[in-house]
Amino acid sequence: MGVMSCSRKECENIMCDTYVNSVGYVCGECQSEFKEYLDSEGKTDLTEGEIKRELEKFMSTTKDSYVQGDKMDIDDFFNQHRR
Repeated sequence: MGVMSCSRKECENIMCDTYVNSVGYVCGECQSEFKEYLDSEGKTDLTEGEIKRELEKFMSTTKDSYVQGDKMDIDDFFNQHRR
């Protein structure tokens, strides 16, 4: 039996037990982040094909790109990064 590494860019998780054809292995952390991604994009009630297309797009993003944080408006975001 080989190592089943997550197929997401820069994800180092191994021994994944979820495999999606045309996508590859998806670890639990990336599955959770994918749910957050769909929620942040307002994508609900998707067909299987739509989910698969979104997952393919998502898996090409860097891990932790969509990690949930505190909600804030754009001004607060920029104020937080002022020097």
